[in-house]
Amino acid sequence: RTLSEVRLAAGKQRRERLAVAALVDELAAAGILYSGERQIRFTVEPVDPTLTVDADPQLLTSAVMNLLQNAFKHTPAGRAVVLRAQARDDRLLVEIEDECGGLPESTGDLFQPFGDRRGTDRSSLGLGLSIARKAVRAHTGDILVRNMPGKGCVFAIDVPLAAEAAGAPLIV
Repeated sequence: RTLSEVRLAAGKQRRERLAVAALVDELAAAGILYSGERQIRFTVEPVDPTLTVDADPQLLTSAVMNLLQNAFKHTPAGRAVVLRAQARDDRLLVEIEDECGGLPESTGDLFQPFGDRRGTDRSSLGLGLSIARKAVRAHTGDILVRNMPGKGCVFAIDVPLAAEAAGAPLIV
């Protein structure tokens, strides 16, 4: 997180053509470790192998990992977290769906650093969502949140798919 924050503040990005399926595979490997530790069912939905994005791999990975870590942290043992990536028109949506019970009504701005949304939870500084949003916005995207009261929530990273460019190198 710190490295991402420093690179974002300095305006340093290293964009590459990335295969979304390979990115999700890497994220899934880390997610399996978190889910096993927390006794949470973790599902990764299949990804279209033709999907690509032009992105800074470290920043995009950091953004998704922040959302996954939050999902695992707030989902009780025995419940589920799902990771999916899909195209919607010319956009990529990377969704993390959890079973945290939903967001409280008085959450405020989820992306405000050091916010009061943590309540009595002091196991982190409350910077993850703020850093994730900055990283995604650096890719001309945003993070969308869908609350499902009583069930959970879905955090979705929305970034442009790669424009078809002849001869662009593909990082897998």
